[in-house]
Amino acid sequence: MLIQTSAQTTINAPIERVFDESIDCQNLPRCFTGYQAIPAILSATTTDGLSLHAGSTRIVHNSDGSKVTERIISLQRPTLQTYELLDGLKPPFSWLLRSASGKWSYQAIDSGTQITWQFEFEMRHLLAYVVFLAMVKHPFQTAQNICLANLKRTMEDSD
Repeated sequence: MLIQTSAQTTINAPIERVFDESIDCQNLPRCFTGYQAIPAILSATTTDGLSLHAGSTRIVHNSDGSKVTERIISLQRPTLQTYELLDGLKPPFSWLLRSASGKWSYQAIDSGTQITWQFEFEMRHLLAYVVFLAMVKHPFQTAQNICLANLKRTMEDSD
């Protein structure tokens, strides 16, 4: 049983710059500030110490004390970023989810960049599906929207 969320924004900046800013681990805490039960990102690093690349592993430390391990599936500058969560979620999220993955798509439009961020959650069972729909989906989607708004503000204010 899958649940999907999506957020979208347009940033008045070149696609390459938007892509580079959004994948930089140092920028994740400034952008993903969480919402309600969705924890904020406190820090993120790659396990190999290199810049993010396809096949790299990213460790994300969250405000709820969780340390989530993510694998970068695809990184195609400047149009695509896909990743999957491998482990590290704390209850109640770990009780609900079998897997989770994200996809950021970037499209150049006029003098800016449109970002679409999709997330897919696979639930463990029917009860998890119902609980997630009732209690987690809306806060997570709101956290996605806040994240993209933070990225937009940061990029457009720096010009």
